[in-house]
Amino acid sequence: MKRREFLRRLGVGSLAAMGFSRFALAQARPVKLAALLPLTGPFAFAGNAGREGFVDGVDYVNEVLGGIAGRKLELIVEDTGYDVAKGTAAFNRVLSRERPDELLFVYGDSTGLSKALAPEIARIGLPYSATSFANELADPEKYPTIFVFGPTYNDMMEALLRQIRLQKGKARIALVYSNTEFGRDPIPYVKERAKALGMEVVHEEVTPPAFTDATPVVLNLRRANPDFVLLQGYALSAEPLILRAAREQGLRAQFMGTYYSAELVLIQRAGPAAEGFTVTYHNPYWYDTLVPAVDEMRKFRQRKGRDSSYRPTYYMGSLAVALGVAEAMRRAAQAGKLTRAGVVEYLEKIGDYNAMGLVRGYQFVNHRIPYTKLYRASVKDGRFNAITDWLKLA
Repeated sequence: MKRREFLRRLGVGSLAAMGFSRFALAQARPVKLAALLPLTGPFAFAGNAGREGFVDGVDYVNEVLGGIAGRKLELIVEDTGYDVAKGTAAFNRVLSRERPDELLFVYGDSTGLSKALAPEIARIGLPYSATSFANELADPEKYPTIFVFGPTYNDMMEALLRQIRLQKGKARIALVYSNTEFGRDPIPYVKERAKALGMEVVHEEVTPPAFTDATPVVLNLRRANPDFVLLQGYALSAEPLILRAAREQGLRAQFMGTYYSAELVLIQRAGPAAEGFTVTYHNPYWYDTLVPAVDEMRKFRQRKGRDSSYRPTYYMGSLAVALGVAEAMRRAAQAGKLTRAGVVEYLEKIGDYNAMGLVRGYQFVNHRIPYTKLYRASVKDGRFNAITDWLKLA
């Protein structure tokens, strides 16, 4: 497809495609998106990859798509250290510094931070999303301006339980999760749903979000003798250790995880022990070269002189948020409603947009996107391979 035709399909006018919007971008007040990310702390790897996705997304919107109705989209980044107090301070700092008519979206980190901020976000009508897929946040009646850019953790666990039912039916399940809001969030749902499906939860193991020795965890799992082990509340901080220790101890259970475990680094760190690890994931991988967004962003990074080798899943998720939010802003601007309320309105109306394949579509149901695929780790291939098509979870 010729570049001009490609841009036209994205909704870019001919003037923007030819570069004539740059003067307007320089003159008008910016539209701002703030990202509060764990650039330090136990999940720094994910936070820095996410930052890179936001940077590329915002640069792409400005340099290729012509900004937001002639206004530059500006990215603000603050470090949270994966700490609720530090994240809250960063949120307050940004809000006190920025104009409400310019700061039209905030993206936060963690389930804990998002739950802490949610009442204030609702009170001031601020469009918001986060790294969190917490079920509580996907409640438009309670939190009308909060959006979850993917399935909730409950949805993800539902997808895994459906797969378990296909493989074994009345299976024995163990739950291993971190003692964080992130880890605990879907556990009540899993217990209730597993019971309804005739499965037995034979063991629960609660751990810190990061640790150095998984042997005690695996010894407890061996005593429980589960068929499947569901991991939740980690972002590569513990999963490889658990998988390697399980292999060393001869534990034959199949391990599964959710979105933040669906990263190639897990295979690299766990080695042969990663074989068969099954995850939920709802964006393309950087190696999915048939997805237009992957090809386009690889070329864009090359033009910018940026490394175009493999980008992590956390990059892909942040890029999807940046382009989805920008599209809602663009449509709101076209309707003369480029305000916080207008962004919320048009986020609810962009179900026909998929950001060049970064998501199935921004079809929010109760302010979350209830679709995922399941992938399984192949050590031989060095990647996660899809084992299902899109699963509808609502």
